[in-house]
Amino acid sequence: MVTETRVKIRCRDYIKKIAIYKDRLAVQLPEKIIIYSVQADDPFDMKYKAHKKINKRIDCSNLFVTSHHLVFIFEKKIQLLAFSGILVREWILEDHIKFVKVVSGPPK
Repeated sequence: MVTETRVKIRCRDYIKKIAIYKDRLAVQLPEKIIIYSVQADDPFDMKYKAHKKINKRIDCSNLFVTSHHLVFIFEKKIQLLAFSGILVREWILEDHIKFVKVVSGPPK
């Protein structure tokens, strides 16, 4: 995004959602989620490499990626998954979630 160049990432499937955070890119496909990362050598190099794959079908309304986790937003629920696919935390709220903003903080 800094270099204003185009990057083509071939997934060979229907892409449902995309999430970007710093050097991470999460692509949600119908049957799995692929997390890509950029090489740390050159910040202007736009070559993404598959970092992790989570083979789960998740139908969420919104998707966020952070440095070590995925955040899924459902109607009244927020789930935090590690890149290994393990559910770390879950928040159930009383009302529908309308807005979420990822604010950086301490690692992990």
